[in-house]
Amino acid sequence: MCADQAEIRPDPTIALVDDLLGGIGRGEIRVPAFQRPFVWRPEQMLELFDSIERGYPIGSLLLWQTDTQVPSLDQIGGLPVPPPPAGRQVSYLLDGHQRVSTLFGVLNRPLRDGPAEEDRDWIWQIYRDLRPVDLRGSDRYRHHRSGRWTPHLLPLAAVMRTRDFLRHFQRVELSVKDTSLADSLIREAEAVAYRIKAYKLTMVRLQGASLDQAVNVYARLNRTGTRMEPDQMLSALTYREEQPSLANRIDDIVASIAETGFGELPRLAVFRSMLAVAGESDVLSPRWSLVANYIQNRLHDALPQTERAVRRAAEFLQSGVGVPHARFLPYAHQLVLLATFFHCCPEPSGEQYDGLRRWFWITSWSNAFAGATSTVLRRALAEMRSYATGKGDLAPDADDVQPMPEAFKLNSARTRAYVIWEALEFPRRLDMLGVPLDVARTLATSDNQVFRHVVPRDKRPANRLIFPTTANTTVLSALKALSPPTGPGLFDGFPEPSNNPVVPSQTELILESHGIPIKAWRRLCEGGNGGQIFVEDRTELLVQRLRAFAARAGVPVSGAMIGAADDDSE
Repeated sequence: MCADQAEIRPDPTIALVDDLLGGIGRGEIRVPAFQRPFVWRPEQMLELFDSIERGYPIGSLLLWQTDTQVPSLDQIGGLPVPPPPAGRQVSYLLDGHQRVSTLFGVLNRPLRDGPAEEDRDWIWQIYRDLRPVDLRGSDRYRHHRSGRWTPHLLPLAAVMRTRDFLRHFQRVELSVKDTSLADSLIREAEAVAYRIKAYKLTMVRLQGASLDQAVNVYARLNRTGTRMEPDQMLSALTYREEQPSLANRIDDIVASIAETGFGELPRLAVFRSMLAVAGESDVLSPRWSLVANYIQNRLHDALPQTERAVRRAAEFLQSGVGVPHARFLPYAHQLVLLATFFHCCPEPSGEQYDGLRRWFWITSWSNAFAGATSTVLRRALAEMRSYATGKGDLAPDADDVQPMPEAFKLNSARTRAYVIWEALEFPRRLDMLGVPLDVARTLATSDNQVFRHVVPRDKRPANRLIFPTTANTTVLSALKALSPPTGPGLFDGFPEPSNNPVVPSQTELILESHGIPIKAWRRLCEGGNGGQIFVEDRTELLVQRLRAFAARAGVPVSGAMIGAADDDSE
């Protein structure tokens, strides 16, 4: 069995904070060079030390111990670190950069009075307030921008070095005349220092692992903190000063699409699209060592082609399908496959466009990519390339199509497809005052709170409306406040033809714009179990409209219309 295929076991070990700081100080623990700087907010840094003092777990640190030379940072936490020792293995930190930078940058900083030398360096000046809770409040840790010496503030820069700790409290004893108060501050500081020094970190070492294994273990570990995606990791492990990092280039693609108003595409899907454009057949679980080699040649060459293909895919989703915003894309894999198609076929025929639209709806309505494996994606990529080059048909399985989700869950692909369809079916809705509402624009610029319940405790999609109201007014109250229409309603059938055409009332226009049958609205206004009947009546109407839409899209539904709303979007 070759080294890349050898089975390894990540080796979790327990280490004290001082062991970690010492390893960094000797150059034995390094942070791979990649584009992202220290990004934690000041409050996250304070929470880390508060968690340590309380003994809370802060997540394991993932280290790749290897003879491989990897470009790495010469500063951690704003402090210089020595180069890696010659002739010895080095442990590269793959996960935990933000936590390690906070610990090293705060605890290893030279003790000093006064403000930080550089404007941004104040974030490393963290202090522990030693006063009782009734005097300091609930926040035990705080930043102290002025750096002015204060008896009750223990600088964390003094905690790890005994000489600095003693020097600080010699000043406390000299300045605090109340000996009992001074003793209290010293006792509290000793307890804090002990908790930090005795805190046990979990380090997971990948001893001698290959690049494939390092990335795979990283991808599968349950991590906390600021997540680094596979492309960012590969950027770290293949960093070269002479060329922009892969992660930066992917960020540029994501940003350029977002500037069109479509929103941010899933960056992992863009990365996988780039792998597909570069000719990789397994975009889900590739051989990472081969991908790392691609980065030095084929992948960087493929980036301009990827950007064009992804842009065409996004344009198709937005204008060809009607997806109002990237966050409603049912499956990220759909973007990868569409980008692959448009890379192979930049100018498709009208028939191919129709085929892609039909494919989009079938895969969205049938759980096609729920838990998709490498084999499923590999087969789908081959089929899409064949379709793009005119060598095959695009024939997704339509037997399991169920367009209506049983519950409204936005992490379900079926629900996201429902939102897209509803925006197409009812594009211009009216609010409680009859003012027009641009649904596509609202979906693109609002968060998920825009989908409001009508009645409580009913999870069906028919119980959700995009229905702006005045402040402190529920959707239910707003609907009940609408003026009763007179004469036959739009949803109750029209009277016999006459010379006087029926003019719908404003209430009927409002209800029609949201797909609400007037009989359902009347039951809602009656109270009692009218709320449940309202949802059932509206569900019946929506199912009818959805079935007709599916037929027009070339996806006739012969079986049940309602399917599970599983958490299956990626």
